Amino acid sequence: MSNQIKKLIATILGIHVLFVAPVIAESVVGLGSDEISQQNSALLMDSQHNSEPPERMVASYYGGRFHGRKTASGERFDKNALTCAHRSLPFDTILIVTNPKNGKSVTVRVNDRGPFTRGRDVDLSYAAAKEIDMLRAGVIPVDVVVVEPLTEMPSEITLEDTASDSSITIR
Repeated sequence: MSNQIKKLIATILGIHVLFVAPVIAESVVGLGSDEISQQNSALLMDSQHNSEPPERMVASYYGGRFHGRKTASGERFDKNALTCAHRSLPFDTILIVTNPKNGKSVTVRVNDRGPFTRGRDVDLSYAAAKEIDMLRAGVIPVDVVVVEPLTEMPSEITLEDTASDSSITIR
């Protein structure tokens, strides 16, 4: 990348920082740390909000004898991690699994395939099953919300400077 392009990028980013920083600072003036934390939590909750109602599934759990073995995704199974197996959801999909009997929820990541027992929809790791108090029962109905996986990063970004009617594309 030439020095002129690097200087243009630095100038454009500098101009954006000059205009954006005061707006951000103004929006948090007078807010205590609790209020900022609540706003960030609300933003996180809103970003994970899914308009679809929870899907009722039957959950079981697995642990002991599979601990340390390779999962279908290629990573090693850790019974103490908050993961799960599902037959068709893409790997790395995030699920919020709730035990409807006690209202306890756990957020898990799909990293394996299964369960392969008829009538079961999701296999939770031992740690995830413990979080929602299903160890004693072993198999329970659960409410599952699928949180969409993150999309890939764009292959290129275009920065536009409206003041000078110029733009630059970074690939």
